Amino acid sequence: MIELKSLKFFCGSLMDPIFEVFEILDNNEHQEYKNVLSDIKSLEPDALEGFINKYHINEMIGSHEDKETARKAHFLVHVLQNEINEQRKSKLTEINKRQAPYDFSNLIEVEINDNQLVKMDVFNLSHYNLMLNEMVYIICPITEGSNSSYWLSQAIFKQQIEKKLNFKIRLDPLKEIHKDQYNPMMYKMHVHGKPLDWDKLKNLRFDDFGQWFNEKDYDKAGFTDYVWSPKKDNTIHFTCEEVPKLEYNGIQSSRYFHAIFDKNSGKINHCDGAIRFYTDDELANRIKFQVKDPEARKVGKRVKIFQFDSKDNNDIELGQSEFCDLAVNFFVWNNDVINYFN
Repeated sequence: MIELKSLKFFCGSLMDPIFEVFEILDNNEHQEYKNVLSDIKSLEPDALEGFINKYHINEMIGSHEDKETARKAHFLVHVLQNEINEQRKSKLTEINKRQAPYDFSNLIEVEINDNQLVKMDVFNLSHYNLMLNEMVYIICPITEGSNSSYWLSQAIFKQQIEKKLNFKIRLDPLKEIHKDQYNPMMYKMHVHGKPLDWDKLKNLRFDDFGQWFNEKDYDKAGFTDYVWSPKKDNTIHFTCEEVPKLEYNGIQSSRYFHAIFDKNSGKINHCDGAIRFYTDDELANRIKFQVKDPEARKVGKRVKIFQFDSKDNNDIELGQSEFCDLAVNFFVWNNDVINYFN
């Protein structure tokens, strides 16, 4: 694999390479212009040709005058995105008591728990930002899409600020941006979840489980499992996991969501969402089971992204609509989950 001169810049940048590579190439005074140009010239010809054919790039560059540079720029975006995700995975899974970005000087005194989660009330949350001493941070993406945690972040901010509920979150290990350079992309898409039949759920005596298969060949997700499992302490545990295809050529990771429903109050006293990283062998073993099976929960490496506990909120619990809002925004782009909660 070639060493990308612009990789460090894009790892720390707030913008995805898809939005910035072409702008840099159009501005020879940009600080990364020479590095991006050098990276484009160093791309492997065979890999470039394979990418162009697989993703039909020639059909996308009709408006570009320099079509050869445009082809290479699209491939460079692809390579950069993959490398950024690999670096993020490496930092999230390393064995270290204080992982990035908590080892940065600005965060070195901030308290974190064993899951590398930090309380949101540590930060200045005005304008739905996570700011500390003029530096801004973001919640870690939950898929390879750089904006995959955007809608979850909005849902968490809303409950933290408007409902006065306290959440713990996992910061993106790659991002620390000065407030003067913080100009985030805004996305317009509303993801809503309506409450389930909670009265029926209260009377559940046995596991209620299901599975949805993804028939879209181009998607990463292979299937999504869920289970509502009654416990002896008068609670019901909800677990849902979006599992990647075994043949997926990328980072093998799932989205894993867990919550505890209190039958007495009719509310949620615990809720968390995580990424689960798999090796090929672990994933091959995982797909043999449903998420209700103990074997399904024994493989992979789980990295928590957020957590809510009523014990951190003077025993105030999440309402049904707040819980559904978190679930559907955590599983953004998964229409099966969204339809289930609707």
